[in-house]
Amino acid sequence: MPELAEVAYSCSLWNEGLGIQIDQVITNPTSRVYRNENRKEFIQNLQGQTLSSSFTHGKQMLFSFTGNCWMGIHLGMTGSLAIEEKEYEPQKHDALLFRQPSQILVFRDPRQFGRLRLHLGKNKPKWWNDLPTSMLDKNFHSEILSNALSRHARRPIKALLLDQRYFPGMGNWMADEVLWRAKLKPSNLSGGISKIDEGRLFKQILFVVNGAIKSVGKYGGDPPTGWLFHTRWKDGLLCPKTKNPLIREQIGGRTTCWCPSLQK
Repeated sequence: MPELAEVAYSCSLWNEGLGIQIDQVITNPTSRVYRNENRKEFIQNLQGQTLSSSFTHGKQMLFSFTGNCWMGIHLGMTGSLAIEEKEYEPQKHDALLFRQPSQILVFRDPRQFGRLRLHLGKNKPKWWNDLPTSMLDKNFHSEILSNALSRHARRPIKALLLDQRYFPGMGNWMADEVLWRAKLKPSNLSGGISKIDEGRLFKQILFVVNGAIKSVGKYGGDPPTGWLFHTRWKDGLLCPKTKNPLIREQIGGRTTCWCPSLQK
């Protein structure tokens, strides 16, 4: 599933469409991304409007249009945004297309776990304003981590980092990266984390999140060389720091990669 940085990069792909009128809205009549929404309303309210701005928050996107229209996108596991040539014709997995004079903005989702939302009003939708504090926000303080650790003392720290109520946008590879850099074993219970380890953990959350945004979020692709990311996907690979074998196992229902010689 796309994480915070991948979502930011994907959202930026539509930036070429900002300030341009949408001549035609095309919706996929069978896509499940419209659950709890009316496809006809997307066409009626967005066709003829101009795409004004875009925002991301964790794994969520929000686009504003003239006419007091807002559209939210959650990519799910396989959702993606793209810009195609104006001659492009809708394909099987294209859920939504915005036809502009010289290009087409496309949201496609093969497995249809993503979601589209339409909101009408002068202000951003309530569901957007109610999202937890972004890890990129200046108000994301260490107290958020402390509160999560104390409230969920019996949860493995890896599972806690994936809780979107506290760490919106944190996904599997980012959580592994944070714990590897903080030198914490992923299966350690949250309540057993010392204050020293907690401080190191918070520091690495900020480092990984901001580093991912500056690399993956800006350019796409992978994080910088030397990150655990590059060696976490297959069995038998070595830790970039210790050069000792990594372990891959299920923790909290998710495949987790860690270095036993580093993460005590």
